[in-house]
Amino acid sequence: MPYRRRFADLLALPLLALVPLAAQAHAAPPRQAAAPDRDAEDLARFARRAALSRQLGATQMVVTEGLPLATWEMDKDDPYPAWFVHHATLFKIFPPAAIQPYVDMAYAARVQTIVARRCAILRQHGLTAVWSANEPAVLPEAFFTAHPELRGPRIDQIARSRRAHFAPNVDRPEMLAMYRESVHQALAICPEIETFSWVTTDAGSGFDWAPGLYPGANGSSAFRDRPLADRVVGFMRNVQDAARDSGHEVRVAINQIEPRQWMIPTFSPDVLENIVRKLPRGLAVNGREGPDGRPFATGRQRSNWAGAFYPVVGLVLPSFDPIQPPAGAPERLVVDLGDEESVDFMARILGVTRTTPMGTKTQRIQALRAFAATEVGEKDADKLVEMWSALDEARHYLDTLDFGGMLRFGHVLNRWVTRPMVPFPLELTEAEKRDYRPFLFQAKGEEQASDLADIQAMRMYKGWGARLLFQRTIELTIPRVERARSLAEQLAADGEKAEARTQWSLTAKRLQALIYLLQSADHMVEYQAQLDRVRAIGAKPEMDPVLGTQASWDRTDLVDLARREIDTTVALKALLESSDRPILDLAPTPQEESIMRLGPDVTRELKHKVDVMNAHWRDYDRLFTVPNP
Repeated sequence: MPYRRRFADLLALPLLALVPLAAQAHAAPPRQAAAPDRDAEDLARFARRAALSRQLGATQMVVTEGLPLATWEMDKDDPYPAWFVHHATLFKIFPPAAIQPYVDMAYAARVQTIVARRCAILRQHGLTAVWSANEPAVLPEAFFTAHPELRGPRIDQIARSRRAHFAPNVDRPEMLAMYRESVHQALAICPEIETFSWVTTDAGSGFDWAPGLYPGANGSSAFRDRPLADRVVGFMRNVQDAARDSGHEVRVAINQIEPRQWMIPTFSPDVLENIVRKLPRGLAVNGREGPDGRPFATGRQRSNWAGAFYPVVGLVLPSFDPIQPPAGAPERLVVDLGDEESVDFMARILGVTRTTPMGTKTQRIQALRAFAATEVGEKDADKLVEMWSALDEARHYLDTLDFGGMLRFGHVLNRWVTRPMVPFPLELTEAEKRDYRPFLFQAKGEEQASDLADIQAMRMYKGWGARLLFQRTIELTIPRVERARSLAEQLAADGEKAEARTQWSLTAKRLQALIYLLQSADHMVEYQAQLDRVRAIGAKPEMDPVLGTQASWDRTDLVDLARREIDTTVALKALLESSDRPILDLAPTPQEESIMRLGPDVTRELKHKVDVMNAHWRDYDRLFTVPNP
């Protein structure tokens, strides 16, 4: 087992020595320098999570979360790579020799180092690794230009991309050989990998001729008639066999992106049945392990982290829905500890409740109430449960707007939080747009990008009817969050220890930030609906309104919305500046800001947004008759 013997020496090697010798011969000039201090911080965080996971009974840990972005894949003229630069795909981290000239080898070396050190930590704690990503994954166009016979399916979402992006054709023996080479590298660096867990048909991935591909079923004409089941099974067997060649037994799971009502599934029921029958033990598709279709043992501990409220951090939210935690010593268990601000609290709540019966709602409430008493004392336990209950209701209401988390898609991907609301957004100068325009996920040009309700070509919140439904959801959600904030403030006031008072005071601030983001989201959707309505009417303002002319209702509505958004933005800025602990998830450096993550200079950007909106008050006179009361 030569790869296992080599691993013991990996951590002592210099950075580029982690790339196989064949890779160094082809390596392109480094484009992404290592960040040793940041990587050391990452390793410390990972080590802490590993120790806590082990204490909580975990047997496995995902080793691919939070790896550096592959910024070399970004394209200034196309936003779509933002959907796959964060995925730890095999070929960009463990590139076989034929692919090495087309990837950033400095990036590969840096991530290999991080992965090797993470896996050494897992070994110390007796944990195995889950490699989670998307496959078969997109490759640079230059690779397919040089190797046209290996071009597989087009996989980009055409309404959201400006260039065509392709995954490799895994029917070709040459491509399968490259995957074997990549798997050998991965297991040499991280022999702890026990499970490869991949999503397909999403975010830069897909199989030839899968019906659910975003551009429609497509791929290599030479293999059009090959059954999809044979293609998928051949790909998965190839990975399993490559691992065995390296002296490892691995499990491989592939899951389709969960199709919504308007989407075509990647694997139809009959295709899925055919796949499962052909799979050997240890391989699974859509949670069914071959060859008999038994449930694939994933053992993932259900998270209590309130990801629905992102980009607000540090909100731990137990669900009141009945669940049954894994009992005893499960064969496999991964524990989700949430964001970095939630880790300690998550560890405590999972430690207390993980073996508690929660199969009914009553049992769940009783378990959470018992835990609450350990956190805030018997006299305040009911307040904490009430706070969780209010947030649980808020989360359920927001599920109505979930075409992708509404706050994430609106405030981050569409930058509602930092972009101004103005009547003529196409007239804004580059200086006025500098904080948000480079980070909008828009593909069709400036007109689409100027529309506050056009999020990745979905337009799910667009129109007057959508405005009313959106508004109703927000007006049901905000009172629940306000109730939760009030209870957090009471817990802060009642806290006997300074640490407890600080914790609940910070929670109250985070909940207030959530309220501001909800209010702002409501403003954005309402503003665009009114703006669209006024433009559609095409009414011309009177040039010289007579004395006594009052403001029209739609002018008043639009101007009032703008003022409310300014005031909300000012309040959010003050709130963020009042805390020395994170309230929103912000990239640590400007270079790490992306379409998917806000930057570290948000408070300055909020001020700039307000200044831009205040500079354009007279623009409303070009839409409406000026009142002359």
